[in-house]
Amino acid sequence: MRRASGWLFALLGLGLLLIWLGVRENPTAGQGRVVVAFLDVGQGDAILVRSPEGKTALIDAGPSSQIVPLLERRGVTSIDLAVVSHHHDDHYGGMDDVVRRFRPRVFLASDSSYTSERYLKLLELVRDRRIPAISPTGSARKLGLGSVVLTVFPRAPADPDEENNNSVGLRLQYGGFSVLLPGDAEGPERRWWEENMPSLCADATVLKLAHHGSRSGTDATWLKLVRPQLAVASMGRDNEFGHPHPQTLALLKRFEIPLLRTDRDGTIVIQSDGARWSVVDHRHVSSRTTLAPARTRCPDARVHNNQADEGELSATPGFGPVLVRRMIGHRPFQDVDDLGRVEEIGETRLSRLRPLVVAE
Repeated sequence: MRRASGWLFALLGLGLLLIWLGVRENPTAGQGRVVVAFLDVGQGDAILVRSPEGKTALIDAGPSSQIVPLLERRGVTSIDLAVVSHHHDDHYGGMDDVVRRFRPRVFLASDSSYTSERYLKLLELVRDRRIPAISPTGSARKLGLGSVVLTVFPRAPADPDEENNNSVGLRLQYGGFSVLLPGDAEGPERRWWEENMPSLCADATVLKLAHHGSRSGTDATWLKLVRPQLAVASMGRDNEFGHPHPQTLALLKRFEIPLLRTDRDGTIVIQSDGARWSVVDHRHVSSRTTLAPARTRCPDARVHNNQADEGELSATPGFGPVLVRRMIGHRPFQDVDDLGRVEEIGETRLSRLRPLVVAE
């Protein structure tokens, strides 16, 4: 294996990211709901996220070029953020076609040394299309996808022997609704997350099972921390790996966590208005299911304006350095709407900040 080119992963400033991910808003898209689709791409992962404003993120692209027709059938015309969770081709196999067809605004992947000629060609394509590229850093980073917040987990210690443990971890948050996307992280990486950032992992509404439901991707400690209301697994029908593993199925049954899986249920579509969520489409659902309440706790996804320091506020989408200093000078705030006392925060900006902050 050859080492991935280091030049590609020079980290962009957060302000530049927000320019790319925060323009061309469409307030009517999605009718005020985030939509998360776990696409049926066979033995691989591909998760499409659409914010209420019509912003799109694609996390992984499955093993082959079938991903582009799938996206086009779902009405995708542009992609704001493309993510490769790790350097295995069942996760990036279709990403080169995605880059050619949609030219994502930002490309996110790890700087793991595990690579191949095929992956290096993908990196060269990203470079040649002049797509800004970023990678996880030593601290959590929040990316604003419209009013949806994607938190990139801090980079865990590199594992030179197991690429699954170099996965990019993501938490999607929209109000009280959250989705945890751990790539194919196995025990060592998950334990590092549990020990170093438990609140980012805790109490997720939906958990994508790591490593396609294998026994190395899920354990009891992980499920006790995450406490998902629903688990989703992506895998191919009658796959040679035996996914999902009986041990994983037994654990989910023990914790009374329902499971949807793409080999049996096809593409799985979940939506939320931030207060409630529902599964709106899979092979055995012909109409919208009853909405379930989302947990109101939003660990690490919202910033407490009366307590956060300048660094935390500056890392929040929509907060520039001048605004941060003015906000600190106006403390304390009685509630989020009280932020309107701050110069530069009108009703439009306030509506964008409500899902991101807490002030009480």
